[in-house]
Amino acid sequence: MDKETWLLWMLADSQLPTGGFVASAGLEAAVQGGLVRENASEDENDSFMRYIHDSTNNQAQFALPFCSQVHDTTQTEDPDKGDQVVERAIEEIRRTDAYHHSMLASNRVAMRASIAQGGGLLSLFNRGYAHAGFMEDSHGQVCVKIAKRLQRLSRLGEMQGHWATMFGFVCVALGISCAHMQQLFLFQFVRQIFSAAIRLNLVGPLRAQMLACDTQKLVNALLERHSHRRVVFETSEDLFGETAVYTEPVLELFQGMHDRLYSRIFNS
Repeated sequence: MDKETWLLWMLADSQLPTGGFVASAGLEAAVQGGLVRENASEDENDSFMRYIHDSTNNQAQFALPFCSQVHDTTQTEDPDKGDQVVERAIEEIRRTDAYHHSMLASNRVAMRASIAQGGGLLSLFNRGYAHAGFMEDSHGQVCVKIAKRLQRLSRLGEMQGHWATMFGFVCVALGISCAHMQQLFLFQFVRQIFSAAIRLNLVGPLRAQMLACDTQKLVNALLERHSHRRVVFETSEDLFGETAVYTEPVLELFQGMHDRLYSRIFNS
């Protein structure tokens, strides 16, 4: 087994300590608001499956481009150029992260969850993966320097460190290809929703496994359609609408009302 496959399995672990277990991706608010019905039926018009489809589609067009942008801008650097590379990489990551933060400004709940999970992932890298033996080469050492600087900037409030941007960086640092990173990113998002649905008693664990298997076709189709998307910082340059976009404003509204729920078991 090669190193990349091993690390993919580690990152795909549901016990990865990044705080994702306390997030429902807006599902809890959608259930209490009536957008998703409890005791979801098994017909094709199931409101739960529509939620899966719409939210995953939104994730592929909104968050995934930020992941891919960071992966590309860090991947093209030459590790042998030392501190110069570190500064350029940090500048690009901060720019992408700030743009992501501005696009989440209208959704306080999603913003809070994204920052918490991104910070958790960066902390996991600095306290865990950074000390692994395979990080001792020139690429690994440069990435360790970048990670330490990013965490310091985050603690000083000079950058936010969102989940999508930190995920892209960590995958570059660990040597995971862009294609595998994109697959893993959407897999983790879908799994998070199914995990939340089980704890909300929306679906049972056995049906959740069946539905998760069928969701592979959806994720594959979304990757074929949107994996090329990157972040275009100037609107005038996005002639074909290929930058990151938020496609589901209704879901955003329901997610934003999470803090107003009288009773809740998730943070977001």
